[in-house]
Amino acid sequence: MDGLDSAFQEAIKDIKRLYDSDVPIEERKMILAARKELNRLHGLYVRTAGETADEAADKRTAEEIEEVRRHLEPLGLAPEGTPAAELARLAVVEIMKK
Repeated sequence: MDGLDSAFQEAIKDIKRLYDSDVPIEERKMILAARKELNRLHGLYVRTAGETADEAADKRTAEEIEEVRRHLEPLGLAPEGTPAAELARLAVVEIMKK
């Protein structure tokens, strides 16, 4: 079980325990808000059904690279389709010339 799966299982246990107890409603709201933030920090909202942690990380990486490409391609430093790493290198070369 990877860290994300264990965080997910921990979140489920916490919520079940919360609803099985006699905690006052205002305290439940506060605890649930804290749990929501923990879930966000653990990246539990990133995953979709059936997606592994590695697949989610790969997807985020691909999205970041595509975002870099969208910023660098309009600079006209290289032909369209040039790998993002090369675009970044060329951008650095241009910056260093100034």
